[in-house]
Amino acid sequence: KYNIIISFFISLAFILNSCASKKKTIYLQSKNNSITSIAKYNNETINANDILNVSVSALDITSIVPFSKEKMMTNNMNQSLIDGYKVSAEGKVSLPLIGNVKVSGLTTTQASETIQNLLSKSIIDPIVSIRLLNYKITVLGEVNHPGTFNIYDPKINIIQALGLAGDITIYGKKNKIKLTREINGNNVTTHIDLTNTNFISSDFYYLRKNDLIYVEPTFAKIKNSGYIGQISNVATVFSLIMSIIILSNNTN
Repeated sequence: KYNIIISFFISLAFILNSCASKKKTIYLQSKNNSITSIAKYNNETINANDILNVSVSALDITSIVPFSKEKMMTNNMNQSLIDGYKVSAEGKVSLPLIGNVKVSGLTTTQASETIQNLLSKSIIDPIVSIRLLNYKITVLGEVNHPGTFNIYDPKINIIQALGLAGDITIYGKKNKIKLTREINGNNVTTHIDLTNTNFISSDFYYLRKNDLIYVEPTFAKIKNSGYIGQISNVATVFSLIMSIIILSNNTN
């Protein structure tokens, strides 16, 4: 009788554990034919100490020589960040032909238009493109390739970032991702559940410059690391005692 009861509970626990594991493992779970709106992407704004890549082109190549010369000089240093123009503490960037230009608070598109209008006074039909060189994110925890990544296209979401880090390992909690972001000088941390499609409409779906993503380890990983060794030993002793009690009852 006792053996039947024990077997029943063991089977039930196995089934429930399997269902729970599946729910915690699969990405983007939702009801059939459900529609989830994607969060609106807001262009990254330029801030003090940012480093900008300013690319200028025109039909008359000689008119953009000052920009070409500077790029040739800095390329010899073999450092991509030195190729750019640093935004001062006052939010200005110093450029050939037009001097200091206020760019802080502007998006890269707005800054490109501003600089293009100023250059048009000395260059015929200039085309200006601006890109942030110091845009980076960090992914740590239970991923295959943790680290800090320089991002070329700032319109990157959390799924793409985890892809850069080689995806979450089997020991990572997909339903409990920590994302830390600096907002108005304060670090704000939120938890994201990647197993539910609702996070796609969150303000944290698209990443911002210097975001930190941390994937927490599962209980199994913590246990394997030796942190739960004593609890595991207690559970083993408890199971042994229960087995002895059951055998004693069967004997009697």
